Amino acid sequence: MSFTAIKRIGISIPDSILKELQNLVPERKRSEYIVRALQERLEEEKKKRLREEMIKGYKANADIDAAIAEEWRTLEEEAEKFIGVKESKNKPYRRKSGGLSKKR
Repeated sequence: MSFTAIKRIGISIPDSILKELQNLVPERKRSEYIVRALQERLEEEKKKRLREEMIKGYKANADIDAAIAEEWRTLEEEAEKFIGVKESKNKPYRRKSGGLSKKR
């Protein structure tokens, strides 16, 4: 069994929020409720920061990515030309009643 270290802290919160907490959450469950709320908020904050870092990275690499895409586009065009020439020389076969024949 593993134990998580627990620390007791004092926090200041507005009266209105405390009243809502007292009305909605039983006294013995408030610490757990606050911990879960903090965990959720911290996760949201981590995701937000990660998104921001990813956006920065995408923007920083945009020129490089565009150059790579252009190189691939050129290669794809060459491959399509090669494949097109090859296919016209070697027409696919189709089934004809009584046997196989070349497409015309």
